[in-house]
Amino acid sequence: MSEIHAAGYSPTIKKRALSRKLVEARKQVELTTTEVCKTLRWSPSKLNYIEKAKWIEPNTDAVADLCELYGIDGREREALIQLSRDARQRGWWTRYNDVFRNEYPGFEVAATSIRTFQNTFLPGLLQTPDYIEAVTKAAGIDDPAEVKRHVAARVQRQKTLTRADTPCQLHAVIDENALRRLISLPTRKTQIRHLVDMSDRPNVHLQVITADVGLYAGAGESFTYLGFADPGERDIVFLETSIDDRMLEEKDELRSYKVRFDRLCAVALDREATRAHLLNIETKGDE
Repeated sequence: MSEIHAAGYSPTIKKRALSRKLVEARKQVELTTTEVCKTLRWSPSKLNYIEKAKWIEPNTDAVADLCELYGIDGREREALIQLSRDARQRGWWTRYNDVFRNEYPGFEVAATSIRTFQNTFLPGLLQTPDYIEAVTKAAGIDDPAEVKRHVAARVQRQKTLTRADTPCQLHAVIDENALRRLISLPTRKTQIRHLVDMSDRPNVHLQVITADVGLYAGAGESFTYLGFADPGERDIVFLETSIDDRMLEEKDELRSYKVRFDRLCAVALDREATRAHLLNIETKGDE
């Protein structure tokens, strides 16, 4: 089994790493899931939740049972048990389970690079509080306390770009239509200024696809590509829809979205031209 890494910002990514290590260990001893369940007298769903990283809080006893069955002992066993304890920690996003419907924030906070294409809304990591409030109300949420929690949760997310210790690298491509939907002039002015200010940060690369481009290669649904520094961690493509969310991690899927992102970058304004374009929108207001 490959080296076990227990470091990182996120319990979510640790849980994913733990599940991957356990699957790897089972395959090394050539046991099927059916054989494991029969030996440990587990239900198939229990092992499936462990191997698919769907368990809410990793159980150290279950990990110990699997280690014994797979012949894992010594420092390797201790590392897996410690990883299970680390994965039980609660990230800040768990305080906002009413806002986030999945564990995406736990993956996002662990990513070292984020590439995103947005054609309806501005990237969540770059939204101002006023914009977040407007989007939340547009989704049908009008209770002031609930709106306030949505704003607080999403502002907390944005700290991944400004943390002192290795801030995440963000490369965002935005269809200009997302900017044109800002019909409230005060919100637009504040939001555009925020985009300009954030684009001045060395870890934020912003590109806009202007309306005059017309139809362009790579157009389609919005997506976010999360990259991880640990070579043992597979990257993730996150797709959010009104019905459900999908996380893609197969190599051919990742490769396809890398190619698509490159095509989008090619038709978008470059970094400096994007900044100038945003300043022009801010100044003219209705352009």
